[in-house]
Amino acid sequence: MKTLIWDVETTDLELRIRTYQLKNYTKYFDPKTIERDWSMLGAAWIWLNEDKPTAISVSPDKPLDDYGVVKHLHGILSEADILVGHNSDNFDIKKFNTRAIYYDLPPISPKQSVDTLKVAKKYFKFTSNKLSYLCEYLKVDLKDNSPDWKACIDGDPEALRYMRHYNKGDVIATKAAYQKLMGWHHTHPKHPQPKDIEGNDVNVCPKCQSPNYVKHDSRFLASGRRRQQWRCKDCGGYWTGAFED
Repeated sequence: MKTLIWDVETTDLELRIRTYQLKNYTKYFDPKTIERDWSMLGAAWIWLNEDKPTAISVSPDKPLDDYGVVKHLHGILSEADILVGHNSDNFDIKKFNTRAIYYDLPPISPKQSVDTLKVAKKYFKFTSNKLSYLCEYLKVDLKDNSPDWKACIDGDPEALRYMRHYNKGDVIATKAAYQKLMGWHHTHPKHPQPKDIEGNDVNVCPKCQSPNYVKHDSRFLASGRRRQQWRCKDCGGYWTGAFED
């Protein structure tokens, strides 16, 4: 199974506001006041088994034309089995889908998803669930300062270059946080058991595929059966199975 860590960057909206009271405007938003709708500025990704991320962005000549970014990202996401991102279920995938359907691209096939924001909220009580805070708390690579988004929208080449660097930092940070949180994620997607060249099963952790595991204890399943429990020495995750000691 191929695991992809990814992140997208988008523009903001430009609105023409005509209202008697601002609170009324925000409550009764009129789409007719949109002067410039949002679009995608760039995207970055890294495969779990790789060390270097890739980032793409719009052209400085046409910074609001995101077709190339969306089309390229469509192909990358289609290759993955598991998608990993921070707040990706609520933001990245929905933003991508919105631009993909705009360009009449077909939907990507259903993927298993790991949203590190949801994992952080479900299993922990961090003071903040922002990626920058998690990176600092978990002692992993920190994010860089945000780009000049206005300059990116204006097509400034240096601003777009820095945005790609920033976007790469996002996925590197997300990958590091994901690997720290993986062992705590009890419903993490399970990889199929690999086989050697002779077709024999190779015993590895179903979460991170590490061969470094130890026998832990036995536990009762919901069916009432007792099964052996194992613990991964790398990601720290537990699972039940019938591995030989």
